[in-house]
Amino acid sequence: EITAQSDASEIRQDWKPTFLSNEEFTQLMLEALDGFFLAIMTDGNIIYVSESITPLLEHLPSDLVDQSVFNFIPEGEHSEIYKILSSHLLESGSLTPEYLKSKNQLEFCCHMLRGTIDPKEQPTYEYVKFIGNFKCLNNVPNSAHNGFEGTIQRSHRPSYEDKVCFVATVRLATPQFIKEMCTVEEPNEEFTSRHSLEWKFLFLDHRAPPIIGYLPFEVLGTSGYDYYHVDDLDNLAKCHEHLMQYGKGKSCYYRFLTKGQQWIWLQTHYYITYHQWNSRPEFIVCTHTVVSYAEVRAERRRELGIEESLPEITADKSQDSGSDNHINTVSLKEALERFDTSPTPSASSRSSRKSSHTAVSDHSSTPTKMTVDTSTPPRQSLSGHEKTAQRRSSLSISRTTSSTASDVSACNFAAPVWHVPALNLLIVLQPVFQFSAQLGAMQHLKDQLEQRTRMIEANIHRQQEELRKIQEQLQIVHGQGLQV
Repeated sequence: EITAQSDASEIRQDWKPTFLSNEEFTQLMLEALDGFFLAIMTDGNIIYVSESITPLLEHLPSDLVDQSVFNFIPEGEHSEIYKILSSHLLESGSLTPEYLKSKNQLEFCCHMLRGTIDPKEQPTYEYVKFIGNFKCLNNVPNSAHNGFEGTIQRSHRPSYEDKVCFVATVRLATPQFIKEMCTVEEPNEEFTSRHSLEWKFLFLDHRAPPIIGYLPFEVLGTSGYDYYHVDDLDNLAKCHEHLMQYGKGKSCYYRFLTKGQQWIWLQTHYYITYHQWNSRPEFIVCTHTVVSYAEVRAERRRELGIEESLPEITADKSQDSGSDNHINTVSLKEALERFDTSPTPSASSRSSRKSSHTAVSDHSSTPTKMTVDTSTPPRQSLSGHEKTAQRRSSLSISRTTSSTASDVSACNFAAPVWHVPALNLLIVLQPVFQFSAQLGAMQHLKDQLEQRTRMIEANIHRQQEELRKIQEQLQIVHGQGLQV
């Protein structure tokens, strides 16, 4: 059904190439114009945002859908924007179908809030231009207001306002020459590369060009640091130091500059390979995985102590889930048509969501800040056996404490002299459990070192045997040469 509707609404004009679908052509136009689609009800409630908002304003579509557009506009511009929208509606009278089919174009400029990974950062605004017109919608459910209630009460508004939507293309006034490619068509795409110890490209496999745009011969001999974002260099340097120290590891999330001058988010698993004969480090093998901006933002916010649920990534964008959260993965036409079947979100669920301004004020009061640096080597971290031993010891200590406390409470009246010895026994037991945990960790480390020693000895014996065979062959060849 969706395919049939798409074919029916196919652009037939000569200015659209025939080999491009409507979705591809729309995406290319939005990228060229530095813009994104936005559909707003007359009360300011946002019902659709295209995914191209992410590389421009660093918002996810789910951040704006079901929010009021005034939550993302400076407070000083609220009255002006509302006046522009309402006056345009009042001038049009009853909004007849003939008017809606005509070119009822409306243009205005304002500032829009940029998204940030850390909500406690100072809010910044981008100057944008709205160009759009009003469309008539049928069977649109009543929407609750989230964070902003217009100056006109809903009961006093004309009935036609519930069926009118302002569909606009929002463009940046200042174009961006290097964009962040945050929309991932195929999640978890990966490619491999090989680097020297100085981090220069030695090899690039065939899966890389569709992802980063470069052919292998274009990057061979160049440094990987030439393609990294300047804000990620410090963290990447720490990850590489960890790699040189331990021989393998996983990088942090970082941005890689593609040939099309776009930043793509990657995460790399790498290890060092060693020479067959002298066991010296030879080169570094890397497996790069593409990650989405939503995943990066969720991980960074978790590191900052801010809990955020990761949006689900659906492989089939045309799948009808019956939920408002999936409106962003389909075209605008499909999103508007889904109002016929999708349930109206409850007021409680909408009121639980907060605007960007509220998030800034709320999170600024958080006193603690948890930062996890995955790039630094865990020198002081406990091994698995030691953690298990400590968990067991803490469990046994807690049981001992509870039993001791019960004994003390039971004997308080009969024999209160047992209270102090019980506590002394608990104090004596704690070092014993800690010593047993440390002993288990030392034993585990000893086993690992012995296993490593056996492996090295086996390699030495094997290399000595190969060297002996080579010497025998050389002697045979040398003897044959003397006979000749």
